Amino acid sequence: MTPETYQLADLTNFIQRVFALNIPEPVWVAAELASVNESRGHLWLTLVQKDPVSDEIVARLEGVVWLNKLRELRQNHGKRLLDGLLQQGMSVRMKVSANFHERYGLRLSVEEVDAAHSIGELERRRQLTLQRLTAEDLLDRNARVPLRLAPQRLAIISSDTAAGLADFRAQLEANPYGYRFKTKIFTAAMQGVQTSPEILRRLREIRRNWPDSFDVVIIVRGGGGRTDLAAFDEEQLCRAVAEYPLPVLVGVGHETDDTLLDRVAHQSLKTPTAAAVFIVERLVYTEARVLQLGRQLNAAGRLEINNEFPRIDRLAVAVRRSASTAISSETNRLKLIERDLRQLPARSLASAGDRLNHLEQLLTALRPETTLARGYALLSQRGKLITDPDDIASGEVKVRLRSGSTKLNKD
Repeated sequence: MTPETYQLADLTNFIQRVFALNIPEPVWVAAELASVNESRGHLWLTLVQKDPVSDEIVARLEGVVWLNKLRELRQNHGKRLLDGLLQQGMSVRMKVSANFHERYGLRLSVEEVDAAHSIGELERRRQLTLQRLTAEDLLDRNARVPLRLAPQRLAIISSDTAAGLADFRAQLEANPYGYRFKTKIFTAAMQGVQTSPEILRRLREIRRNWPDSFDVVIIVRGGGGRTDLAAFDEEQLCRAVAEYPLPVLVGVGHETDDTLLDRVAHQSLKTPTAAAVFIVERLVYTEARVLQLGRQLNAAGRLEINNEFPRIDRLAVAVRRSASTAISSETNRLKLIERDLRQLPARSLASAGDRLNHLEQLLTALRPETTLARGYALLSQRGKLITDPDDIASGEVKVRLRSGSTKLNKD
């Protein structure tokens, strides 16, 4: 027997009746928003449930917030809060009607949103992240990175269209002290699912390409509600800031409760304007401190000089006395030298005369005549004096005596 074959429209009508009979009233559903897209005023959602261990998707349905309902929800909850809840990655609890359309299939129509559920889930995740950061001693790690006394090279991470960025720059440029800053803007999303990944990319870019070009990194954005700032509780972002080698300032305008990024940053400022004021005031403090040190050095120098004056006076007196004594001593020595110089020619001449007389006497004693006068004779032969008898040859020998000379012959 051939099984009965249904027309597709018949089957879809049957399924539609089944849904209408079995789920006649809206039901509350807890899920995670895998995607959120707005088109023609309607908000199209993809709701998923993930395995808590493997994080794999175990269930998936499409949903929609129709334009009229979206307006109603925004009016009831506030546009900022609702838009913050209906973002990719948010955990939501929604009251939905399950509708099966013969052409578009099963779709959940959102009737209500439980804001407390989403905020509570955010807080639960936040507390778990805070516990892990605390256990690893990351809350104060960036605060221990030294901040320069005069930080003027600023790496600013923000959305280029953010009003908070404009406030920050205006406050810097209008500072009444005339301080000048070198700033570079690194644009990143400041709200939504892309916030944490884009800020992380910018932090890595600064660290990789300009490691020595900046004194401080500043993350700024304008105000927002709890859900608007959920990205600033992301664990990966907080870890990156906690372990960053440069001081990281956070100037995020928000409500009374702070984000985890505020906890791990070097300094948390409530607004972008407050962040700019902090930078300017640090330069004011540094300048005042330098001026104070200059005055202290000047006063210390004057005191030291005043304390040294008596010693300098004593040294001056001692130098004058020493100089006077040295001059007197040298004057006396010069007088003695002058006296000796005056006597020196006479003494030298007398000494030279005595020496000449001695030489004259010696010369007189050594003259041949003196020797001959004592009875000696000089013998010569052929013009050569004879000093050795063996030198006498045969022939005539001349003999010279004191009173004359004679000649002798040797055979």
